[in-house]
Amino acid sequence: MTVEKMHRYLIWKSGPGPLDIEIKRVGEAVLRPSLLIVTPVGGIAVPHEDDRDVARFHLDEANVARLLSAPGALRAPCLAFQCDAFLSMGSDRRRWGWAIRVSRDGEALPGHHLDGAPLVMCRDGFTRARLRHIPVKSAMARGHDLIGLS
Repeated sequence: MTVEKMHRYLIWKSGPGPLDIEIKRVGEAVLRPSLLIVTPVGGIAVPHEDDRDVARFHLDEANVARLLSAPGALRAPCLAFQCDAFLSMGSDRRRWGWAIRVSRDGEALPGHHLDGAPLVMCRDGFTRARLRHIPVKSAMARGHDLIGLS
């Protein structure tokens, strides 16, 4: 198993109110996504629904308020997205990755990198996926993104 070394921190301009976070599978691997609200006092797992190649997470108004509660704090609340990838049975293609869409009422919200550069979005509102590869002597890999709201 390999763990991606580069931490990615992405920011979405959401404001208050409930949000949907969708993760779209890219590549041939089977993905197992998870999303955790991380606060200085602990973490809260966010359940998801699977719909073919998309996992949907829903954040209610209270959880969004929790994430917006301490902007600029040394340990501000954030979302930790982690994804495990497993080699598909019968497939020798080792590509995998994901794309993210944060939306409210079906409308995709704009996002940016920590340095302020805008995220490249596709027409459907998902981020452009970055493909990874499962190492040759492994059947599994793992990656993550840290997501902040503003």
